[in-house]
Amino acid sequence: MDLPGLTRCLKVGLFRFVLEPCQPLMVPAYSKGNMLRGGFGHAFRRLCCIPQCRDTHSCPLTATCPYKAVFEPAPPPGADRLSKNQDVPRPFVFRPPRDERTRYEPGSVFEFDLVLLGRALDYLPYFVLAFRELGTEGLGLNRARCLLQSVHSLMWTLGSHTWQPGRRVFASEDQLFRSAELLETKQWLEDRLGEWADPAKNGKPHMAVLAQEPNQGRGPAAADSGTDLSGGRQPGNPDLLTAGTSNHGNLQLRFLTPVLLKSEGAVVRRPEFHPLFKRLRDRLNALCTFFGEGPLEADFQGLGRRAEQVRLVSARIEWEERERRSSKTGQRHPLSGFVGQATYEGEFTEFLPWLALGELTHVGKHTAWGNGQIGVGS
Repeated sequence: MDLPGLTRCLKVGLFRFVLEPCQPLMVPAYSKGNMLRGGFGHAFRRLCCIPQCRDTHSCPLTATCPYKAVFEPAPPPGADRLSKNQDVPRPFVFRPPRDERTRYEPGSVFEFDLVLLGRALDYLPYFVLAFRELGTEGLGLNRARCLLQSVHSLMWTLGSHTWQPGRRVFASEDQLFRSAELLETKQWLEDRLGEWADPAKNGKPHMAVLAQEPNQGRGPAAADSGTDLSGGRQPGNPDLLTAGTSNHGNLQLRFLTPVLLKSEGAVVRRPEFHPLFKRLRDRLNALCTFFGEGPLEADFQGLGRRAEQVRLVSARIEWEERERRSSKTGQRHPLSGFVGQATYEGEFTEFLPWLALGELTHVGKHTAWGNGQIGVGS
């Protein structure tokens, strides 16, 4: 798929929410995303739903309900090809802190990031209002009162590999909502591809994608946690792979939060490239179909076949067992997946733009909770 096609498919906005505890705030060590999504869901529904609404299927305002559009989206009219898809992706991703901190004192701040995708950006004011109300009512394990101090758009700083606060969307001192600054998807892709092609742009001696000689005589890889699968061969001072060319090289991916993938109905425990890419390909297409400019025009089968040719060289991963409890049913659902990093060998040029967008959208199951965050490079 060409670069312009991907840049037109989906609007993306990243935002940083800053909450100031008014009393000690207790949060889970590992399930902060579940806390945020669960609390937001309840507050959001109270903001949107009328008393006559028992569920989104029977609500008289279901066609215009923000809660349904964000939390229980359905295929749009005419989307026959995807109408049987029962797992419509949610157009938002919570990115809670990845540390294990469990207590925040008054005077400190609790920060988290939010990714909104496509038409979900129209509902940003609801997200802001919901967390303002949630802070007033009480957040966390001990329902601590918090002040929503501010919400800022986040902008990528080229070369520093960090997100920096940009335009202020909301501030507690005036309680005004301002227009958001969206991420320029085209610029994001160009910057990321440029960073991977030119090490001088990121100040690092070696980047993720390395040009080297094709694989010769090495057998198939087998990925075990913490196992080096490179056969002892290390690339010697390679040149960087240039975006837009067709070079053979190595690619490193980091799995920052638990990644849960399924392939042919089975859970994927080895971070092979092709199931990861296929799920990312399908997720981006579904997001564009349901919340963007329509289905992507791409050779999906061809991309999948070529992804199968990419070889797993080494992997250092751990499986993290996590779960959440549904407030509706009381049932427990897994939020598990693998974290760590893996190195692959193959032809990556056509996959790089997809992976760059995957850094924003996450991949796999439970992305709304913050799972499936990936990073390209060391």
